[in-house]
Amino acid sequence: MKKTAQDYIFVGLQLMLFAGYVFEWLLRVKVPASVTVSGMALAVLGLAIAVFSVINLNRSLTVFPTPKKGAELIESGLYRWVRHPIYTGIILPVFGYAAGTGSLHKLIIAFGLLLLFYLKSTYEEKQLMKKYPTYADYRRRTGRFFPKLF
Repeated sequence: MKKTAQDYIFVGLQLMLFAGYVFEWLLRVKVPASVTVSGMALAVLGLAIAVFSVINLNRSLTVFPTPKKGAELIESGLYRWVRHPIYTGIILPVFGYAAGTGSLHKLIIAFGLLLLFYLKSTYEEKQLMKKYPTYADYRRRTGRFFPKLF
């Protein structure tokens, strides 16, 4: 499928938020050791999810929300339960690290990334529905960023 201006806008905004996450401009707050440990554990879990998701996508992987030409719809591995586990694998560490370090700046950026990933995945799913006839059924039975409970 052909990339649109929206593809480049989403990826550009994502890169700007990642860059903004690196630079600290607000004060940190003191957090209990339990929050630090929990936040770091969440970050490690998220990184593992991201790595396994990237491996699972293999040649279908692209940074753009529009699927690559010749890409397959992956419904195995973590994709069996979640439609966008790479986004989950990024969301968990940015929130976990922000909470674990008590960084208000990073927490604001983390919410920005969550919103961006929601919008990007909405656009991505419209593209996937066009390319894969079975995507609607897959979407009904799996969660966007986290597994469906019911």
